[in-house]
Amino acid sequence: MLNKSRNRPQNFLKTFIRVLSYFKGIKGFLLFIVILLTIFSSVVSIICTFFLQDVIHTIEGLVNGTNTWNDLFSIVGLIGGLYVLGVISTILYPQIMIRLSQQIIGNIRKELEKHMLYMPLSEFDKHQHGEIMSYFTNDIDTLNMALNDSFANIFHCIANIIGTLIGMFLINVYLSLIVVFFLSLMVLFIVVNSKLCQKYFKKQQEELSKMNGLIEENINGIKVEKAFNHQEEDFINFERQNISLQKASTSSFFHTQLNIPVIVSLSYFNFAVSCVVGIVFAYNGLLIGGVAALTSYLVYVRQSGQPFNMFTQHMNSILTAVAGAERIFTYLDQEEEIDEGKVRLVKINNENSNFKDHYVWEVPLENGLTKQIPLRGSIEFKNVVFGYNDEKIVLNNISFWAEPGQKIAFVGSTGAGKTTIISLISRFYEINSGEITYDGINIKDIKKESLRRSISMVTQDTHLFTGTIKENIKYVRRHSTDEEIIEAAKIANADSFIKLLPNGYDTELTDDGHNLSEGQRQLLALARAAISQPPVLILDEATSNIDTHTEKLVQKSMDKLMEGRTVLVIAHRLSTVRNSEAILCLEKGKIIERGSHDNLLLEKGYYYRLYHGINELD
Repeated sequence: MLNKSRNRPQNFLKTFIRVLSYFKGIKGFLLFIVILLTIFSSVVSIICTFFLQDVIHTIEGLVNGTNTWNDLFSIVGLIGGLYVLGVISTILYPQIMIRLSQQIIGNIRKELEKHMLYMPLSEFDKHQHGEIMSYFTNDIDTLNMALNDSFANIFHCIANIIGTLIGMFLINVYLSLIVVFFLSLMVLFIVVNSKLCQKYFKKQQEELSKMNGLIEENINGIKVEKAFNHQEEDFINFERQNISLQKASTSSFFHTQLNIPVIVSLSYFNFAVSCVVGIVFAYNGLLIGGVAALTSYLVYVRQSGQPFNMFTQHMNSILTAVAGAERIFTYLDQEEEIDEGKVRLVKINNENSNFKDHYVWEVPLENGLTKQIPLRGSIEFKNVVFGYNDEKIVLNNISFWAEPGQKIAFVGSTGAGKTTIISLISRFYEINSGEITYDGINIKDIKKESLRRSISMVTQDTHLFTGTIKENIKYVRRHSTDEEIIEAAKIANADSFIKLLPNGYDTELTDDGHNLSEGQRQLLALARAAISQPPVLILDEATSNIDTHTEKLVQKSMDKLMEGRTVLVIAHRLSTVRNSEAILCLEKGKIIERGSHDNLLLEKGYYYRLYHGINELD
């Protein structure tokens, strides 16, 4: 589990402080060095501008004969040396900051990934995958850009502003008040506009995540769209979301781009007024240092607007990043999957076991010791009630048992609760009431990792990962040998088509294995189940995409794989469940019939009507 604060960020300051919390230890020290270097590079520019009047005085003295060339070389050398140090610091601090920011971004990305892996499956049902992806892409990218560039440069701008004001006040207090007035107007505008920018940036990120989700959904369903001529309706939905994103982006960019022209206009007015009043002061002898001091002062005035321009640009970047960071932290603060189980699955040496890997349940006792319960694969449902929400109950008072060596089949119409039963065994969802036991142990007491390791599942929707066929087959048992991989493929009847591929078992699979047919992909899923060999095997429409001839071949091989195991089967083809020890017929979340194939036919009820085509499975 991740260790992090559960306080959801509500504003800019809290979110910004939380970002800073990632700079710990040596990272915090290096960040301090970066800030010092940025401030130093700004101070160098301010000091050298102040020394400009000394250069002018020295040149005047050189003309008048009161100064020598050595005096001029000394002051120019001092300024040149300061500029060299400033250049070095300007080169160093971005390099350090980039390395720091990449480490921080890497840590946040890892935290996001780990958090996502531990999120309850129900959370993925509530959100589009594109929305979750946007945390890893758009939101991380905005934060990355701000940390790389804007964060350090904000200190550079602030140091420039403060240093410029100090330099001007040292030259003349009254003239400096003119600049303070215009700078105050700039600050007031930035504060007001920044609040609006933050509001619209957050809205823009939210609309962008919705757009990503919609695009992902359209790409994944492109075949269905074309098959049902739904392109026009989907385009209308896209256009609606596109307009929402366009409006949010227009508002955010309008306020972003408004900063520069306003600041530049105020800077021009500032410089014009300062020039006129400065000349009047110098002409009337009210400016100590005369023309030389006026020159330094006007350079300061010209420079005073530049850091504000940079400040607004970097602040916009930071506001965008904070909006993204707030979304990231809100996601990270969601409750992770709860696992209160303490019973673990441990490996032992037992040559009498029928399985390649020999395991027992290790149950902790109150006296601190543990007892071992053999891993058999006995599953029992006791009065289980479950609903995905409180308004709709999917399973109502479900009870059944399955012992090792038994094949239990579930039949029923769509929505009857067949797949839900399978999901509950692996604790993808928590039941409302009742009890599910595995080898007599309540599955709530078993650690989820151990529970799921003891179950092998093949579903209708096969998911293959980017990598070779060999890597996909041994996905559930990483230490498998090549011989075991080939044997598993032979059991699933996949070896024959794999050998015909150009690179055989080393063939690369991409895009969820769509360079293979649906049937070939499902055969690989069966091979994956064959190589794991746990005591419980779940087949959810496992042969639905395989032709009848291949299914017969696979079924013979699977019969060998099922020996001694608890097998739970969901199938629409009733021919595949005839040899089951028990067939459970579900309707509206209840078991309405149970028994063997022959007994159910004799009852001439729901199963009888299904078998003879009187009823049809949806």
